[in-house]
Amino acid sequence: MNKYIISYNIDELEKKQILSEAKVLYKSKMINGTQYDKIREEIKSELYSPTIFIRILLFILSYIGMTTVIAPIGLMFSAIAEIIKIGDIGFRVLAVMLGVSLIWFTEKVLILGKNHYKSGVTEAGIYSGTLFIMFGVLGFGENIEIGYLILGFLFSAIIAVRYLDLLALIVSMTCFSNLLYKIIHAIGGVTEAFMPFIFFSIFLSIFLACTTLEKRLKSFVFNDHLIIAKAISLLVVYASVNYFVVRELSINLMGLTIAKGQDIPLAIVFYALTALLPFIYIGYGIIKRSVLILRVGLLICALSVITFKYYFSLGKPVITLTVAGVILIAISLWLMNYLKVMRNGFTRENMINDKWLSEDMSAIIISQTLGGNKPIDNKNESFGGGRSGGAGASSTW
Repeated sequence: MNKYIISYNIDELEKKQILSEAKVLYKSKMINGTQYDKIREEIKSELYSPTIFIRILLFILSYIGMTTVIAPIGLMFSAIAEIIKIGDIGFRVLAVMLGVSLIWFTEKVLILGKNHYKSGVTEAGIYSGTLFIMFGVLGFGENIEIGYLILGFLFSAIIAVRYLDLLALIVSMTCFSNLLYKIIHAIGGVTEAFMPFIFFSIFLSIFLACTTLEKRLKSFVFNDHLIIAKAISLLVVYASVNYFVVRELSINLMGLTIAKGQDIPLAIVFYALTALLPFIYIGYGIIKRSVLILRVGLLICALSVITFKYYFSLGKPVITLTVAGVILIAISLWLMNYLKVMRNGFTRENMINDKWLSEDMSAIIISQTLGGNKPIDNKNESFGGGRSGGAGASSTW
């Protein structure tokens, strides 16, 4: 099914993933240099994916090149439109045609023809084409913000899936959040009053859906998408019931007036959730052994401290920060000492450098580089050079 949804060649993506994770295992000293070289000899990906610096440079140069080509076309079309009086509709039709052409060229020529994979040029073509289509469909005018949010959500979701674009995924979730807010705000009344709990419920459902999907998906292709979607969902779940966020949005966006000595409705609930959610995240992360949830939990723990500090002073800020720093350092030192050895699956040691490494893929790489299928007698023995052939690499990979 993936080959019909994703624009890239799945086989080449798998090769690139294996090479990438083999590099991680090599840096983690779980395979040696000979084994790593053998993997690179046996598996070669045809995908062109430069470094991040080169990608940014190619992205900028692509936009400059497109401007150079498209500007004369626009001027020529403008002159023709002036003669035949086609007006705004003509420009919008031209925008849609340019957008479709850019996306077609990017997919058929660069991705499928030249094997570009997130090279900077591909992003420039896809983003530009999408913006041209959106402008052509909606144009510029009053009261069309909701239309751009809808198209932005739909197009960025398609781009995120078809072209495996993580930035588009973030844009899609941002558009969805804004769209949800505007819909609730437009309905008003009781619905608007329960906006924090609506956001809380919806994004918690998104997190749970991503967790379920992550367990059922057999392909590695969307692993990063699910990780980012879960992280954003957890942050929105917390932000939706954070006391500071609820209070300030109620005042600035909904026009709520709070007299001196009064508080927002259900203030005690938001205080409690602001204080408890960090501990719930951290506890859940420990139970599930999820580094992602633990890190989000630690982040929102700091945000909760800042929130309460903003409304309730515990003395001079310097004293508060100093005491908090001493406590955190003491806890960190105790944990570092406690986790010298592995306890219930936790250790202070960085076993593998890449926290997102696929267990299935790493198992394939290690099993191939160990050589043959002969089991290791000593169960406590770490990954070595294998039992046959010196480096442990068999004649076939």
